[in-house]
Amino acid sequence: LAGNRATRLFRFKMSSPYNGNKGRRRGPTQKPSLEGMFDESNDDAGDRWSKNPSRPLVGASEQHKRIVTMPFPTYQNGIYDFQARCPAEVKAKFDQLNSFSGKEHTAQLEQIVKKHTPEYEKFNFNVLRNALGHLPDASRSQYFDRIFPGIVSLAKDLPGKLSHRPLVFLTPGVTLELRRDEIACLLANAYLCTFPYRDLFTSTLPTVNFITLFSGQPGKDKRESAKVEKLKCLFAYFSKAMEFGPEGEEKVSFSKVALNVKPDWENSQKPMKTFNIEELEGKIEDFEGIQVDFANKLIGGGVIGRGCQQEEIRFITCPELIAARLFTEQLEDNEALVITNFWQYSDHSGYQDDFKYEGPFTGSNNVKRTLVAIDASDFSNTNDSKLEGLWLQSEDHTSRQYLKQVIDRDLNKAYTGFLCQELDQSLHIATGNWGGGSFKGDPLLKAMIQHVAASEAERELHYYPYHDISLKEMLEGSALATRSKGTVGEAYHELLNYAKEKNPYPSAF
Repeated sequence: LAGNRATRLFRFKMSSPYNGNKGRRRGPTQKPSLEGMFDESNDDAGDRWSKNPSRPLVGASEQHKRIVTMPFPTYQNGIYDFQARCPAEVKAKFDQLNSFSGKEHTAQLEQIVKKHTPEYEKFNFNVLRNALGHLPDASRSQYFDRIFPGIVSLAKDLPGKLSHRPLVFLTPGVTLELRRDEIACLLANAYLCTFPYRDLFTSTLPTVNFITLFSGQPGKDKRESAKVEKLKCLFAYFSKAMEFGPEGEEKVSFSKVALNVKPDWENSQKPMKTFNIEELEGKIEDFEGIQVDFANKLIGGGVIGRGCQQEEIRFITCPELIAARLFTEQLEDNEALVITNFWQYSDHSGYQDDFKYEGPFTGSNNVKRTLVAIDASDFSNTNDSKLEGLWLQSEDHTSRQYLKQVIDRDLNKAYTGFLCQELDQSLHIATGNWGGGSFKGDPLLKAMIQHVAASEAERELHYYPYHDISLKEMLEGSALATRSKGTVGEAYHELLNYAKEKNPYPSAF
């Protein structure tokens, strides 16, 4: 892998030198336009860029600082300046944003993206074409006449919106606030695939550009059809974002929190809180409190790909959440992500292959939503795995979840998100089958883990079975999962006893 990355870096050093540019000076109140921003004339201002022609692969700045590489010229500190030098492909992409016209824009976009980002050559734009082809005539005309030109306009506005500060990677204890209109400009650039390429094999950051959503084979795979529905959600978002008034100045906050001191689970004397099982038709997103995101380590999971589970659906119906992928590195075992004051823009129905866009959001956004992203242990890997020196030679790796060290890991992870001292202590937690589904977790075990963690954080838990009547009945029939008496320490020991009974490797416990 290291050798492949070195080969790519060498290739980029040889083929992608930074070009010079000389911008025209403007008055202090005049907004810089894209014309003139990328003049190719060679001058001495910014020669330092030509001394380091290699293009960043992982989304970090050229100076290896913790700053997101933007698709417009910046100096070493990450601040925008129209006289700064930039990679040739950045200049070319931005210059050609003005060339899009009418119904031929998809072919133009594909040509530009592939020309200036060779890594995308293997992708097609079939899903985007299919989505546009299946829109009603009126909606299709609205897309070509209004929505897509609006996306281009938002993308070109990004330098002006974020000219005053760099976009830094999140670190524990630091909150990043972005205005809604700033996020719209960031997502418009992601739609047009102008951000520098991120290699998933060498990066701890998720991908950003939407090309993975555009590409596929619709009609051959139900999950590809779900991609079409995701694009409809994005169309609804951009349609609304173009009309932002004063609400565009409202801020969405992103915070990474970390657990430095682990609870003493065995000896905790904190009382167990109430475990509330909600009705089958209830939804986590309708709960006024802390909403749990069943997260992937790389935040957002497959939201701009084939994924269509709880996290992906939440992110695509609330696209402001997708912005977190720009600056949130892979979550560590003691970390969680907290996002507040985001809006929902689409209604939906179904799940996974049956996911459907059901029109613009009809509910109210006059609420302050709080999302806590925590990633459960993943037991979907069918290869032999090693965990703290213990080899389990089994095709069913779900058995690993009953090991004490794994249970402790998920307890600490859930507790990290549930505690979040920045949040109002009176807020309750809305969750569900966290770590189930594709992660293959035992629903009852995960429910118990969340209940114990929430009680240690001194918050009540509201559990949403989401139309799964068998899960609801199992929880209702389990005194262990629903107990509200005793202490956290006592419940923890009962949790370990349950795990010992389920574990096929008792000697390894």
